Parts: sequence; structure tokens; C-alpha cells
Amino acid sequence: MTTTLTQTFNRDDIRRVYASFAADYRMVAEWTNLHSTPFVDTTIDQIGALAEAEYLREVHLQLKSSRGAIRQAAVYRVSTNASGWSSDSYEGDGLHIIVYFSDKWWELSNEQREAFANVHMRGWGTTNFNGNYGIMSSSSDRRYASRDYGMERTRYSA
Repeated sequence: MTTTLTQTFNRDDIRRVYASFAADYRMVAEWTNLHSTPFVDTTIDQIGALAEAEYLREVHLQLKSSRGAIRQAAVYRVSTNASGWSSDSYEGDGLHIIVYFSDKWWELSNEQREAFANVHMRGWGTTNFNGNYGIMSSSSDRRYASRDYGMERTRYSA
């Protein structure tokens, strides 16, 4: 039996979409330290082969307690009719990373900041962006924590 891809998507589309799942999985595996990097790489390749052959219906990613109870889960369901879904084109756009420094940074002497920047921040510039996203809507949707240190992700959209 031969399988032919439809005219509305091809293997490159499958790989692009699958890469998003793979990035999520890699991030969770690294964050939890529950799967090794080689295991993640192999698993991503194995599930990717299923996706490219169009054998994949859905993937469930579960975080289970030591007692076997599901603590968190994410389900990735495949669709072959996703043309109406938002898949923004970013051609011509730019991706910028803007860093704001902690009080601890500003407590360093100019020489200490310069020495750190020379090692870890080569090629960085400055910005006049003040951190205010104005009337864009926002939602805090993820928190990453390890003991007392954490980051919260807030997404802004127009």
C-alpha cells in the first residue's frame, strides 16, 4: 500500500509543525530532568517518523507522581485540516530579545559589569523600549520554578 500526501500539506509542513511539539517535549524533559537528552533525541526521531508517515494521531505528554497519579498532561492532536488555524507568517518580521537587569546587576561596579559583559554579552546593544506593551492583551500562562527561583511567562498579543 502506498500513501500519498495531500496537495494541502507536505513533509516540510509536517516537520515544521512537529518541531513545535519536539521543542515543548525537550523543554519539559530538561526542566523536569526526567528524560535524558539521548532518550529525548531518540524519542523525537521515533515519533517524528510516525508523523512524517502520517501514522500519528495524537501524543500525550504526562507528568506522573511517584505513585502513578497524573499530575499534569498535555495532548497534541494531529489535524490534516488545519488550514483555518492561525499560522502567522513572519516573513520580514524580526525577533528581538530584550533583557532587563536586576538590582544585583546594578550593584556591581562599572568595571565588574563590563568584565561580565565582555565574556557573556558580546554583540549586545541597547534599546529604548520601556517594557510597556500598552493596550495589547496579556495572559500569564506558564510558570517555571526550581525551589525559590522562578520565571513566569506572560504573553502579549494585539
